[in-house]
Amino acid sequence: MAWGSALAIRLNADDFWEFSLALYCREAVANACLSLQDRRGADVNLLLAICWLARSGYAVNDAALESGLVATASWSESVLRPLRAVRRSVASFAEVNANDRQSIKHGLLAVELEAERVSQQKIVAALAEHMNRLSTEPARHVAAVGLDLYAIKLSAGEPQDRADLDTILGAL
Repeated sequence: MAWGSALAIRLNADDFWEFSLALYCREAVANACLSLQDRRGADVNLLLAICWLARSGYAVNDAALESGLVATASWSESVLRPLRAVRRSVASFAEVNANDRQSIKHGLLAVELEAERVSQQKIVAALAEHMNRLSTEPARHVAAVGLDLYAIKLSAGEPQDRADLDTILGAL
């Protein structure tokens, strides 16, 4: 991989959030991210961070991935996963009026999204120390390397895993 000189930009969690919203709003990307989350336990924010950093010219290495995972582990376990589980379970209560279920799901989703934003702040803070050299490689190549490293950590080797990663890469 070709490398440029020292840090050219300062990582900004708000920029990451805006990038994530724009990328994740693509239905195919959202479905691919959720597939990896539900089947492999992937942290969607870390998947998005790898892509965001690649678009900014930064490659994620193994140490950076580990830092990102450690930074969000407790938050994900204690806050994000329980919120997601509750939001998803609301639909199963057929005895509750459909409008009420929908209203509750929307309220929970708003809280979950705010918790996701906090998770992204944690990721940016953890990864910033690892982003000190710019790559001159195309963003898709840089992202592919980072996503493949993460796939190895997730033991993701099935054809569906590759299809999901390729869908995310294709949106860059």
